[in-house]
Amino acid sequence: MNPVLHVVADLSSGSSVLAVAGTLFLIPFIHEDIAIIAAALLVAQHRLSIELAFASVFLGMVGRDLLLYGLGKLARHNELARRYLIRPRVQQLRSWLDGRMMWVILVGRVVPGLMFPTYIAIGWFNLPFPRYLLCTTVLSLLYLPVVFAIVYLLGSAAFSHLGNWTWLIAAVPITVLLLAQIRAYIRRSRNPAQEEPPDDREHQRHNAGNA
Repeated sequence: MNPVLHVVADLSSGSSVLAVAGTLFLIPFIHEDIAIIAAALLVAQHRLSIELAFASVFLGMVGRDLLLYGLGKLARHNELARRYLIRPRVQQLRSWLDGRMMWVILVGRVVPGLMFPTYIAIGWFNLPFPRYLLCTTVLSLLYLPVVFAIVYLLGSAAFSHLGNWTWLIAAVPITVLLLAQIRAYIRRSRNPAQEEPPDDREHQRHNAGNA
C-alpha cells in the first residue's frame, strides 16, 4: 500500500477523530490529491464525517499555498532561501504571471512538479497577496469537491464489494501520482547547469522594479 494511505488507514482504525483530521490537514503539504482520495475513502467507510474531512483537506490546501507564497517572499530578503528556492524555472515564470494569475495557479495545480515553483514565483515577484489568496481559495473550492465526489462514489461502490482491499487498489493511482512528481523533480535536478541560483544583481533588479 502507498505509505501515506497506509498511515491514514492505520490512524482511522485506532485513533481519535482529531488525529485523523490533523493528518488529513498535513497531507496536502506532500500531495493534495492523496489527501483528497484518503479523505473521500474515509467518508465512504463512515470513519469520518464529510464536513470534517472536507474542512481538514481544504485548510491544508490553503495552508500549503500560503506557505509556498511565504517562501517566495522570504527568498527576496534571505540569501540562503533564495539560493535553494529560486531556480531558473521560477525566473522563467515571470512572463506568465502578469494578468494571468488565476490561469497560472490552475496550471501549477494540475501539472506534476509545477506547483512548487509556480507558487513560490508568485511570492518572489511580489504579486498581490490578496489576489493570490482569492485565486487559490476559489480554485481549491472548485477542485476539491469535484475530485472528492468522484473518489467518494467510486470508493463507496468499492468498499461494498471489496472491503478493505479498496485501500490497496487506491494505492495504485496514488503511487502513479507520486512517481510523476518524483520524475519531474529528478528531471530538473539532472541539469545542474540550469539550476544555478540567481545572482545578487538579478535580485537587486527585481527589488528596484518593485520599489
